[in-house]
Amino acid sequence: MQKSILLLLFFLQLFLPFKGVPMLGIYWNPVVLLCVSLSIAYLYGRQLAGQPLPEPILISSPTHRKNGLVGALTGMFAALLCYEELRKVFAKFTPPGKVSDVLPQLEILYSRFAQGEMPYTPVDVGTHVLYPVYMPFSWLPIGISRFLEIDARWSGYILFVVASGIFGYFVFQQNRSLMAHMVAAILPSFVLWAYILSGEADIAICFEVAIASYYLLVAAGLIGRNKLLVAAGIALCLLSRFTLVFWLPLFALLLWQNIPKRQNFLFWGAIAAAVLLFYVVPFLSKDPTILKKGMDYYNEATVLDWKGYGDPPISWTIERGVHFAGIYRDNLGGEMVQRVQVARAVQAGVMLLLLLAGIWGYRRWRKRIHYADFSLLFLYLLLVCYYILAPLTYRYYLLVPLTVSAVVCGQCLRLMAGHSKGKLQEEST
Repeated sequence: MQKSILLLLFFLQLFLPFKGVPMLGIYWNPVVLLCVSLSIAYLYGRQLAGQPLPEPILISSPTHRKNGLVGALTGMFAALLCYEELRKVFAKFTPPGKVSDVLPQLEILYSRFAQGEMPYTPVDVGTHVLYPVYMPFSWLPIGISRFLEIDARWSGYILFVVASGIFGYFVFQQNRSLMAHMVAAILPSFVLWAYILSGEADIAICFEVAIASYYLLVAAGLIGRNKLLVAAGIALCLLSRFTLVFWLPLFALLLWQNIPKRQNFLFWGAIAAAVLLFYVVPFLSKDPTILKKGMDYYNEATVLDWKGYGDPPISWTIERGVHFAGIYRDNLGGEMVQRVQVARAVQAGVMLLLLLAGIWGYRRWRKRIHYADFSLLFLYLLLVCYYILAPLTYRYYLLVPLTVSAVVCGQCLRLMAGHSKGKLQEEST
């Protein structure tokens, strides 16, 4: 029964961003979406607290390596099944610059970098001039498509297929039922299907699939207890968006309490080196103002979005009904700039409360929940709350929290399967 409820919640979570507004409206749809998302977190946390600490994963054994290969092929195959329908969506919205300035901007940034120029200067996309807000690994992967001489959008998909394979490899390492493994390994691909079938132009005009791939690597590393993969995933996430910084203090604290100090220094040293090598030294050191300029431009874009475009003015992000911006905008007083500031304060306050809740929760359940599983739970919670409570959330942003939700649901199903198996064994004896 619990498995059915969990799957119902997951598919409802995929349904609401695309089909929920006509039924619930722009105010209630994000509220229901948040409640559904928190319900998934509750079920996962409940399963974690009801399970004994998992045994170490011996991925060096021949049996585990064989299982891992099957899992990798399963994850990649599930992602590859999306190819043809994704191709049709790409073809329908070609060139993507007619619909959005995201991909033209990213391609210009990569072209500048490839030619030895400073990427972070104002970008003229034909219809207007903007200041680039994207971190390096939001646009560096375009080099894959340039090398292969294919559409830039395929770079993100290639990364997603690879990340799905790595994720599937670690999913199949643990001692659970084959069916639970299979479902867990293919769930991330359902997020792609949701955008392909119902997302209109969303997935064709953005590069968010690449960023979802980075988070999938972090999740795979946490599941597989692989610190090297977690470090690589964190570095990629930090070098693509800032969102992960709200989770890092909690994870750093948990890591400090659970692994030797030397490993901690090596772990964070590697991440710091990656940030220095790919962002600080080549870009920030040449122009220390680029970060502030990017944030100022983003804040200005948020205010303009709330005011709306056209006649009558319409905010299409608010009309999507995937975040609380409509509630903030229409119920707060003051100038639009002040309303946006209040919305950011609410978002920041919730992030702080979740951090404190994570610290308190781990102190209470540390003897019952592995720190990596607890970290995955709060990674999911922080992402969900960050995007749904944010003053500016494009619908394609939800690719990231929905992908992590797929991981969490898969893990929860596997724990439920193990729990059911244990109960059957007890009854038979």
